[in-house]
Amino acid sequence: MNRLAALTFTQGGEINEEVASLALTNLTRAQLKSYLAALRREMRRRSVYVVLSGGAESEVRGPIGERYPGRELSITRDDSLGGGVRVSAGDDIVDASVTGYLKELLEEISKK
Repeated sequence: MNRLAALTFTQGGEINEEVASLALTNLTRAQLKSYLAALRREMRRRSVYVVLSGGAESEVRGPIGERYPGRELSITRDDSLGGGVRVSAGDDIVDASVTGYLKELLEEISKK
């Protein structure tokens, strides 16, 4: 189902209506449930979620867009990060926030 879900999207991220139509007309109800779950996972994999604290969206939109071309960017604000940015793109997670740095520092100290 994962492969079928991936084929449902074009390189540009649009829905390939022919593939989607074939899937909807030929899959059983149980297979459709599995297909829809795979589509959700594929959509998350194709999106980049950015949480920003301080700074302007335009400062991160360009560099992140270049790093993950063709993916939809979803940018939100969260001042509890204490500054910086957190990026999640599929399996890629980058935490360049003050809160993330402090958590790492505390983990290192507690190991010693």
